[in-house]
Amino acid sequence: MQKIVLIVIVIVLGLLAYNYFTTGELSLMPGGAASDDGAELNRLRGEFRAAAREFRQAGRSAGVSGLDTTDQASAALAAVERIEKAVETLSEKSDDAELKTEAGKLLAEIRKYKQDIS
Repeated sequence: MQKIVLIVIVIVLGLLAYNYFTTGELSLMPGGAASDDGAELNRLRGEFRAAAREFRQAGRSAGVSGLDTTDQASAALAAVERIEKAVETLSEKSDDAELKTEAGKLLAEIRKYKQDIS
């Protein structure tokens, strides 16, 4: 009986984690509130954070090993630029006020990041 309860708990936690990372909503069954634009914004947020990690990793690799990581860093910065333009486009075409607010927050985060690294 304890094994069954443990398995159910693990499944529920896995479902919560999956829904949180895909929709940004902490629930067992998202109510479909995440529209296509909302899902796109979450995807762009994830891509931005991955590109920022990639840029930091390039800096660490250059500092530790002395390798030339200019290509890796410039590819990450190009990805950040592309993501910024995509978020701006998504914000402009959307009529959803909540989505525009979230897009504005992500744009502010991206611009602060670009300011910090320059």
